[in-house]
Amino acid sequence: MVVTDIQACFAAGALFADLAAPAIVASTDATTFNRSAIYARLRQRMLLYPAVFLGPSATLFMLAWPGWETQYLGESFVATAGNPWNAALFGTFLLLLAVGAWFGNWVGFRWVLAGARTRLRMLYASILLVTGVLLFARWPAPVRLGSYHDFVGRPEGLPYVWEDGTFFMSFCTLTLYCAVPLAVFGLLAYRESRAPS
Repeated sequence: MVVTDIQACFAAGALFADLAAPAIVASTDATTFNRSAIYARLRQRMLLYPAVFLGPSATLFMLAWPGWETQYLGESFVATAGNPWNAALFGTFLLLLAVGAWFGNWVGFRWVLAGARTRLRMLYASILLVTGVLLFARWPAPVRLGSYHDFVGRPEGLPYVWEDGTFFMSFCTLTLYCAVPLAVFGLLAYRESRAPS
């Protein structure tokens, strides 16, 4: 969803740096980390995630269910045909997924090397908490499926997301498609900490 994914990418980048902290501290320092092999590996994984997994998943939802993907934030997000400025909003969103992932990882490295892992954990946990609050502040948008105009007019008349078999199967499949590599990348970051390079 547009209202959650950028923050989730930032938090994942920071979390992965936190998971690999012992290896980061053992293999680089604050002035040269951006040229280190461990930073290159973790940055590459973090940039790969929005490019190969989250971005394509969000694009599928944007093309098939634009109102729901944007959580019915406004007509500009869904009225893209013949309007390149509106279409650019989604292109900007895709770019910000990568920027969020990179920036979270960069901040994570900086704060790990500064000995501020507790502050880093508070940051990414707070971002995830605020994102969850933001998502549920949009209630009933996360659980209703329809067009932007239908949602604005009468959201309680829209079907629940689990009542549309195609949407629900797509949601479950794409959630797995995004969650599994995130877990694998997290495990790889954690394993980095067990075998410093």
